[in-house]
Amino acid sequence: MSYRLVARKDFEDVVRSKMLWSILGVFVLLMAIISFGIGTNDLGDATWVEILGLFNSLGAQLLIPVTALIFGYMAIAGERQSGSLRILFGLSHDRRDVVFGKFCSRVAIMVVAAVLLCLVTLGVALALFGVPDVGTFLAFAGLTVLLAASFTGIAVGISSLTGNRAKAMGGAIGSYVVFVLLWHPFVAAVHYLSAGELVGYDAPSWYFLLLRLNPLVAYRDALGLLTDQYLWPIIGWSTIVEDVSMEQASGDALLLTNRLSGDLPFYLTEWGSVVVLLAWLVVPVAVGYWHFSRADLN
Repeated sequence: MSYRLVARKDFEDVVRSKMLWSILGVFVLLMAIISFGIGTNDLGDATWVEILGLFNSLGAQLLIPVTALIFGYMAIAGERQSGSLRILFGLSHDRRDVVFGKFCSRVAIMVVAAVLLCLVTLGVALALFGVPDVGTFLAFAGLTVLLAASFTGIAVGISSLTGNRAKAMGGAIGSYVVFVLLWHPFVAAVHYLSAGELVGYDAPSWYFLLLRLNPLVAYRDALGLLTDQYLWPIIGWSTIVEDVSMEQASGDALLLTNRLSGDLPFYLTEWGSVVVLLAWLVVPVAVGYWHFSRADLN
């Protein structure tokens, strides 16, 4: 298929990028430094799942989404601005080949990067705690790959929607700002407007559903449910925009299983997170292709 030729050429070009390997190298170095610091201290009752909490803070909430956005936002917009699209079209590739070829190559690159990061995390866990639970590690790796792929889908979708590099870069940066800085306060504002008060510790399930639609929250919640520990975001919005005291936020008290009574509805389980991540993988690219297929490229 024609899109496979586009994907293969794009994959080869990006893999040769020094930036990609530099970013991965920085992560490996940081994990090694932190692991050395942990190893020199008394581990006490610590377990290997606490390494996943470290990975969440350093890798999942920062490195993976930022890397995916960096390597995805230029996929279409860069070719469009430079005029390289005309060369691709001259080689009998159509717009669908370009979009889905670029999408497949960038997703493949980020999947490889995510797997490498998971293997580094596994190495740290083996060095400090011995052999981890295989099922939990595989679930962690699967969620991490999905997170990387979903942010790649977001980036390629943005790239397909914009006509130049500046707009694509602005869209990529803006999407990360929305997910990290604005999403939780916005959902808290929706609750305040509907209920007339700040959301408390015991919040309705629809509130957590709106939060879960954020891919970073979906990943973090699913990993927290798998390991039975609360994983903090970059910014602890729960103690800022919610009526939750520091005592209520201590330890793992903010886990969904603690804040909601009874069994969790499907959309708040680990599989609900998988659905959210898959949606962010597919929908932005579909919308971007729909717009790109109708855009005037002259």
